[in-house]
Amino acid sequence: MVDENSKIASEESNLLPTAAPSEARKAYDGKDIEASRNYHDIRHVRKSEEQHQTEGTYLKAVIFGGLDGILTSFALVAGSAGGSLPCGVVLILGFSNIFADALSMGVGEFLSSKANNEWVLSERRREMWEMDNYPEGEVREMVDIYEERGMTRQDAEQVIQTMAKYKEFFVDVMMMEELHLQVPDDDHTMESFKEGVVMFCSFACFGALPLLGYVIIPSNFPDWSEDSLFRAACVVTGIVLFIMGCVKSFFSSSFWLYCGIETLLLGGACATVAYTVGGYVDNLIA
Repeated sequence: MVDENSKIASEESNLLPTAAPSEARKAYDGKDIEASRNYHDIRHVRKSEEQHQTEGTYLKAVIFGGLDGILTSFALVAGSAGGSLPCGVVLILGFSNIFADALSMGVGEFLSSKANNEWVLSERRREMWEMDNYPEGEVREMVDIYEERGMTRQDAEQVIQTMAKYKEFFVDVMMMEELHLQVPDDDHTMESFKEGVVMFCSFACFGALPLLGYVIIPSNFPDWSEDSLFRAACVVTGIVLFIMGCVKSFFSSSFWLYCGIETLLLGGACATVAYTVGGYVDNLIA
């Protein structure tokens, strides 16, 4: 048996750890039970930790920051186009506003994430204090939760009593099961800072795209009118929204075309509202 396991590990050693996430994901996407079983058998022989996609950690900050940035920028472009403002004014208002908003979003993301993590840790300290002073009550609460989820009372008591022997582990499980809170890592402040940086970069980079046409196109096509520049900004915004949706599909099981069209339509709806409101306000003050 040992020789057989060693043979399997030797033959498939190229799958782990480099290809592990993709192999496991491919098995799931294709609903290939045999491939999934082989992957987990190999992982067990090699005593390695199952790997998952980690690139999606900052997906929320990238998508949210990117959408907010590009739609904010396009709203400025649309409003400026409706008000017939010259290109120089569009660039000044656009870039100054984009980078100011990007900084604000990044700082806000850092502070909100840090505050949330600190609150979760304070709740964990409370649960730990209750576990130190009245463990029977905490155990009973967990037994009730597991029983509500379908376990028999006897099985729930057996499982919880076993987990309760390991206090730190038990409190972490209790935080998730009872309060639905994920305990942050020890370096949560640095992680919050990284989220803020990602938010800032995403907002600034995507927000600058609709404005780049006002910089690049006039230098190459000086005869283009301001209406043409605005149409170019619309095209760039639409393409970027579609690409963002396609990238998002990489971190889910959704079809890339569906995600791309979904993001394009939702973002386009927001951009249409911004353009409509800008034109309406311009007519009021004209």
